[in-house]
Amino acid sequence: MWSSAHSRARLVGRERELTTVRRLLRKHRLVTITGPGGAGKSRLAAELRLGDAVVELEPVHRPDLLWHVIAFALNVWEEPDSSLHATVVRALADHRVLVLDNCEHLIDEAAAAVAELLARCPRLRVLVTSREPLDLAGEMCVELGPLTPADARQLFVECGGAPELADSVRDHLPLAIELAAARTDVPERHRTLDAVIRWSYDLLTPAEQAALRALSALIGDFDLGLAAAVCGLPADAVAVVGSLRAKSLVVRSPSSSSARFRVLESIRLFGAERLEEHGEAAPAFDRLVTHLTETIQAVGAAPVVTSEMNAWLVSQEHQLLHVIGRVPRTDPRYTWLVAGLVHVWYVQGSYSEAMRLACDTLAHGPLTSHAELLLFRAAWLAGRTGNEVTALRFAEALVAHPATSEPSWDARAWNALGYARGVNSDLPGARVANERSVAAARAMNHPALLMTFLNNHAWLLMRLNDLPGALAATLESLSFGVLDTFHLMASRHTAGVIALASGDVDQAEHHFQIALRVGAPAAASEAGVLEGLGVVAARRGDADRAVVLLTAADVARRKRGSRQEEPWNQMVADARELAVESAGPRRALQARQLGERLDHAGLMAFVHAGRQDEPLTVRQREIADLVADGLTNTEIATRLGISAGTVRSHVTQMLSRLGLTSRTQLAARTARAR
Repeated sequence: MWSSAHSRARLVGRERELTTVRRLLRKHRLVTITGPGGAGKSRLAAELRLGDAVVELEPVHRPDLLWHVIAFALNVWEEPDSSLHATVVRALADHRVLVLDNCEHLIDEAAAAVAELLARCPRLRVLVTSREPLDLAGEMCVELGPLTPADARQLFVECGGAPELADSVRDHLPLAIELAAARTDVPERHRTLDAVIRWSYDLLTPAEQAALRALSALIGDFDLGLAAAVCGLPADAVAVVGSLRAKSLVVRSPSSSSARFRVLESIRLFGAERLEEHGEAAPAFDRLVTHLTETIQAVGAAPVVTSEMNAWLVSQEHQLLHVIGRVPRTDPRYTWLVAGLVHVWYVQGSYSEAMRLACDTLAHGPLTSHAELLLFRAAWLAGRTGNEVTALRFAEALVAHPATSEPSWDARAWNALGYARGVNSDLPGARVANERSVAAARAMNHPALLMTFLNNHAWLLMRLNDLPGALAATLESLSFGVLDTFHLMASRHTAGVIALASGDVDQAEHHFQIALRVGAPAAASEAGVLEGLGVVAARRGDADRAVVLLTAADVARRKRGSRQEEPWNQMVADARELAVESAGPRRALQARQLGERLDHAGLMAFVHAGRQDEPLTVRQREIADLVADGLTNTEIATRLGISAGTVRSHVTQMLSRLGLTSRTQLAARTARAR
């Protein structure tokens, strides 16, 4: 659940505005909360608890990336043969409310995006927070001003301020009050938000002031490592950030379970001005760029990118976007920064956008000695986006690159070439390249790298109809004991596909179940694993279950924009055709609807339920009995004194838990159990 980072206290004195926003959202499709910085606009929006379709725009400073950021917040990416706009529109078709938080610095772009979404999503409502309205037809605005004196006093005391000093801050904006409450002596002169920030800044030690100035060079949230680098304080970062947090100048980011922080935007802007005044902006920015570059270089030097490396890079996306626009192309660090961002978008499944950025960068001038990571990622991106010839060109350039003098890059370059030749249907050439990459990985004695290359080679061997060779490669890849969840899921999925190709349905299910249990939920292989379980169900004659799983897999693939490999695509297509034909039009439609609406938790419950009945709660048994009696959700809600939405939620949970696809099946099962 999204919650605003802009307050540590409960919402005080905004009951009327909260009620007004709720009322307007019921009647109107666009509502904007306006007010000055520090008024609590984001805090009020968070209090409405409108779901997970929330786009935080504060860290976004490139207007051309607005749709990309919306897609990222919705966990969807551009689909093959479709625009990013169309993908976002489809993702929002079932959402009731979209929240765009902090739009003022992207006001024109946000207005255009909202207008398009409202026109193309008839059921969607949009809530905006901004210092100014979007100025669109039908927009309803709720303005937040200062708190009343009584509410200001109450908030001051609840934030830990001394009651006798509660009237000292005359600028009754919530942020100013919270900052003032963090002090024990509030002089009469502190009357405005800027004055409170200035006062708080003046009370800091010189080291704390310097750190706050340096941290203002960062956009959005950051970890302690990045804070230490940009401040130039590797040994004291924990103490300094902790001290600034205690003084309410740095807050813990609510968007991450790890130790990540952010400087509130009003304070960051103040700090940025001081940074310029002290002539420290260029050095701080240079330290930021150098730290990001060195970390990306370390990722590039690692033979295998681990889950932890991926997570760190993804967490730096907003910082990378921030610096790439300011670093000149002639700076050697530029290519590394682009490679890092391209890798992030590759991991997230935004293949088309990553491909455009990679090609744009590689098209400028000769390939430099530091382009290996970008070439490697671009070769795979080109293949996944249908640019087979480009994939081969990038892979061949990587093989000829000076970086291949290092054993790990030599191995990865030949593996990329094997992939590129494969997508260009040069299977013999792909086999030669793959075998060379496997041999290089063996010589390095690197299990994780060898596991990846053997898994890739197994797919090529399946295309060459060498199932024994493919099975041997996959079993060897699983024998190394590598614990990385992404690699485990991929290899187990491959083993399951080989088992299906060999006609061993039980063994295939065994591999797919393990893949789902040990794998990473966000891994690209998850869609393939769900497809595998769907194919297993279809071959066993459980048509409804097969359609549910294959539909859920389609949803997962659309979110990532990923494609199926040969010969898997044909096996899945055959299973889908068999399942739909066996289920019949009505049951197939019900199964598809269930597969489309199951969230991750519900999907996992459905998968693990299998054909076994699992116990229901007392309330669910009550509802199931009434469903069996023929009552509608509204009638059940009236009978039990609960909302129709709660009934609908229970029914959906029961269907997924019991492996059912319709109310009719639930009613029949309940009637049999009586």
